[in-house]
Amino acid sequence: MKKIKYKINKLRKEILKYDYFYHTLDKPIVSDAEYDYLFNQLYNLESKYKQFITPDSPTQKAGSNLLDKFKKVSHFFPMLSLENTFDLKGYLKFENRIKKKYMINSAIDFCCELKIDGIAVSLIYEEGNLIRAATRGDGFFGENITNNIRTIKSIPSKLKGFNIPKRLEIRGEVFMLKSDFFELNIESFTGKKKYFSNPRNAAAGSLRQIDSKITAKRKLMFFCHGFNFFEETESFKTHYDVLMQLKNWGIPVNEEVLICFNHLEILNFYRKFEKYRASFDFDIDGIVIKLNSLYLQKKLGFNSKSPRWAIAFKFFSKEEISKLEDVKFEVGRTGVITPVAYFNPVYISGVLIKKASLYNKNEIDRLNLHFNDYIIIKRSGDVIPKIISVIIKNRSKNAKKVFFPIYCPVCNSELLLNKEEKIVRCLSGLICDAQKKKLFCHFFSKNALDANGLGPKVIYKLIQKKVVLNLIDFFYLTKEQLKSLSNIGEKKSIKIIETIVKSKKTTMNRFIYALGIFSVGEIISQKLSNYFIFPDNLVNASQKELESIDGIGKVVANNIFNYFSISENRKLVSKLIEILDIAPYHNQCFNKNNVLNKNIVITGIFKDFSRSKLKAILIKLGARISNKISKKTELLIFGKKVGSKFFEASQLNIETMNEEELNSLIKKENN
Repeated sequence: MKKIKYKINKLRKEILKYDYFYHTLDKPIVSDAEYDYLFNQLYNLESKYKQFITPDSPTQKAGSNLLDKFKKVSHFFPMLSLENTFDLKGYLKFENRIKKKYMINSAIDFCCELKIDGIAVSLIYEEGNLIRAATRGDGFFGENITNNIRTIKSIPSKLKGFNIPKRLEIRGEVFMLKSDFFELNIESFTGKKKYFSNPRNAAAGSLRQIDSKITAKRKLMFFCHGFNFFEETESFKTHYDVLMQLKNWGIPVNEEVLICFNHLEILNFYRKFEKYRASFDFDIDGIVIKLNSLYLQKKLGFNSKSPRWAIAFKFFSKEEISKLEDVKFEVGRTGVITPVAYFNPVYISGVLIKKASLYNKNEIDRLNLHFNDYIIIKRSGDVIPKIISVIIKNRSKNAKKVFFPIYCPVCNSELLLNKEEKIVRCLSGLICDAQKKKLFCHFFSKNALDANGLGPKVIYKLIQKKVVLNLIDFFYLTKEQLKSLSNIGEKKSIKIIETIVKSKKTTMNRFIYALGIFSVGEIISQKLSNYFIFPDNLVNASQKELESIDGIGKVVANNIFNYFSISENRKLVSKLIEILDIAPYHNQCFNKNNVLNKNIVITGIFKDFSRSKLKAILIKLGARISNKISKKTELLIFGKKVGSKFFEASQLNIETMNEEELNSLIKKENN
């Protein structure tokens, strides 16, 4: 169960990182499909292990953070995400859940629509006039983009016709045609401006322009898929009826809408558009299935993330055939060997793919892989490249089998197979140049010693020139040594030395994390620092004592013990303890009656503190910091621009404290 929990936490951390880049910075670092794939993994794990679900999980909330450049507005009705499925089985579960809820044995009618790959927006009309438009944001608050929305020709400023409600909310997707996207990128490339990776990214960037004249030039489009009435109306019984009326009032609605009465009809609708989606001039990534009855929609309601009456049935990716060119065995920071397959580049779902991870030795054995094999490649969930199988009949008679190496491809040390964890590792540590480079970068990274300015490029140059042979050498670097590197002058060399000196002052948990012990991340480092307080106590701990620590299992304890059993590691750590100013962890020494001796979550932006500084102060005052709201949370400390954590805390009746109250309390505790 610990492995499952670790996997869930890792997925959550990845997804939240991608959320930040995607929604807040408008600079996605993974494809939408890859995000969906990871999200689906998390959703399936949480569905199976419900005890690990927490309110702040990405599966339990909708939307994103907000940009400072737009005014924040509150949604009248929360803008939630949709539940996803990639197969018929997932849809049938959804349908059966509805039938079981209301004990329905007869057929239910569903309204099926195309899932447009765009930006979700909310439009508010009063007396038929468009008065406000907003992005989804975090689901509760969005960005006011009214001026930009007014530039989209397909969105009417005034509705036409009769019996228009006094107040009406329209929801839909803003998107860009593929042809317009292509033209925009040619123009951007010619003018050496920003180059967009896909139509959705281009639409997002266009919609969030301060200058609405730029938005107007981008040829954005809109299709409606949802609505909210501010007053009860008896004139509409079904979702389809409302869509058709909205169309009469002048709201754009995609014509591909179908009422289905069973899963076979839904499957036919799905397969039809999966087959022909490439022929559309806009991107679709699936279909959306909604209960047609507005009465039943209201009865089913919502959970914290999505409506219970709708589901997105997403398309699977296509498969392509390519020829395997090579398999390279990469060495990670902790010595784990990862095989990576390189093949003739192929396009899958509009993305150029030329390599794929083979994960481990077992995967190579499963595929029975040979050099120059013809292989079938797929993007799992339209995302991560994966080799599905080998076309055996096309294999040449003299083809050579791919074998996992016995010796490290970098340092030539003998590799060790860990059958329990299904991994092969090089145990040479700093003797191995690949591990050395990655460990040095990790040691000075933000969450470790945080030597800002001493990045990978500088570190690689220092290793290449043999200026540094081990971690200790960094603390004795001179200006002359740094200036001997390319692109480093007097000012930069002084700055690097200053940042290294500053990094000497650190905390016990950061120091443990910086060592890069296999399977010891930030959470385990915090647990170890809580228990041992001083680094020498950890170095000399027995395996039995390590196993006794809450949250540290046999495998992790064994990895820690093995690390300190190696004489070279012990010598290195002893020297580092002498050089560094490591603050011991004193949390256990504080009065248990302390007001801040609680399980605390932080949200928002603080005037007087950076997030890391505030965490350090609170921990020193006895707090136990968590990144997520749960039933165990006792206090939420919030600054400006709060996110969904604030609303989750309110729902659970968790005590809250603002920055002003916190400052007063900190002063009181320090007196």
